[in-house]
Amino acid sequence: MKFKSWIAVAIAAASFATASQGQDSPSFPPANGGTSVSVRADHYTFNDTGARGVNPKTGIQVANVWGDVTKGAHGAFFRFDPGFESKLHTHTYDYYAVVIKGELENYQPGQKHEKLGPGSYWYQRGKEAHTTACVSKEPCEIYIVQQNKFDAQIPPQVE
Repeated sequence: MKFKSWIAVAIAAASFATASQGQDSPSFPPANGGTSVSVRADHYTFNDTGARGVNPKTGIQVANVWGDVTKGAHGAFFRFDPGFESKLHTHTYDYYAVVIKGELENYQPGQKHEKLGPGSYWYQRGKEAHTTACVSKEPCEIYIVQQNKFDAQIPPQVE
C-alpha cells in the first residue's frame, strides 16, 4: 500500500473510531468514563447551521458526535446540499476532515480543484482562505475532528 494511501486509511480509521463516541460525550479520549460505545447512524440528528452557499438555496447541516461544534473540541458530521459552494472564507482553528459521501472540493485561491470522494481526507489550516464545494448530484457528508469550536469568517480573516 502506498504511504499516502496508508496515511488516508489511518486517519479515516481514527476518525471512525472517534465517531463511535456517544453524541452527548464531552470529548475524546477518553469519553464515557473510558467505556467503549457504538452508535448507529440513525441516532444522529442533523441541524441547519444557517450557513448558505453562493447559491442561497444551498446550505450545510451538522450533527455532533462528541463534544459540541459551537463550544470546543468535537467530532461532527457535516452534510452539504448538492451544488453547495461556499464563499471564500477562513476558520479560526485547524480541522481534519474525511469524506463519507459524495464528492467535494476544498481548495485555496489559485489551487487546482481536485474532487475528493468517500475515504478522501483533507487538513485545513486555520486562518487560511479557502472554498469548499459539494460537486456531486447527491448530498455530500464529511466527518470533522477539531480541537476548538468550529466557526467561519466571510470575508476571510487572515493574519
